[in-house]
Amino acid sequence: MKEKKLNIRTAKKLIFICFSMFLFSFALIPLYNIICDVTGLNGNTSNLKEKVEAYTETISTEKLNVQFISHQYNGEKLVFKPSEFEMVVSPGKVYSTVYIATNKTNSNIVGQAVPSVSPNEAAKYLKKIECFCFEEQTFEPGKVVQLPLYFAIDEKLPNRIKTITLSYSFFEALNVSKKD
Repeated sequence: MKEKKLNIRTAKKLIFICFSMFLFSFALIPLYNIICDVTGLNGNTSNLKEKVEAYTETISTEKLNVQFISHQYNGEKLVFKPSEFEMVVSPGKVYSTVYIATNKTNSNIVGQAVPSVSPNEAAKYLKKIECFCFEEQTFEPGKVVQLPLYFAIDEKLPNRIKTITLSYSFFEALNVSKKD
C-alpha cells in the first residue's frame, strides 16, 4: 500500500514536471524576443519598419562602412549572397542594396533569412525600413531572385563605431511539404 502511494506521488510529480516544461516552451519565444530587443542579439532592431518618406533625420557628414555577408545552411541547393559586399554610408540617409538568391534545385525552396548585426551595440542604430528578412521567402526551381533591403543608420550611433557588419543566415523551412 505504501509503495502504491509513492508511485502515485511520483506520477503526479512527473506529470507536473511535464506540464511545466510544456508551458515553459511557450514562454521561450516571448522571452527570447525580449532578450534580443534588450541586447540587440540576432540583429533584432525592435521591428523598426519605418517608411522611407517618414525618415526625416538630419544627414550626418560622418562616414562609416557597412559590410554585407551571408550564410546558408542548406548545402549547395541555394546560392545566397549580397550584390555588394561593402558600402560607405552617412548616418541619417536611406540606402538600398539587394541580396541575390539562386535556386539550383528542381523544386521550390522555402525559408527565411535571419539577420545579425555586428558589433552588437550597433543593432539598435540600424533601422531596416524594408527587408526580405521580415517574411518567409519561396524560391522557384532554377530562378534567380533579387531580395531588396532598405536601411538607414541612426545619427546617434557612437563615433567609435566605424564599421557595421550586417549578416544574413538563410535557413530552409523544415515544416513545409515540398511540391515540385
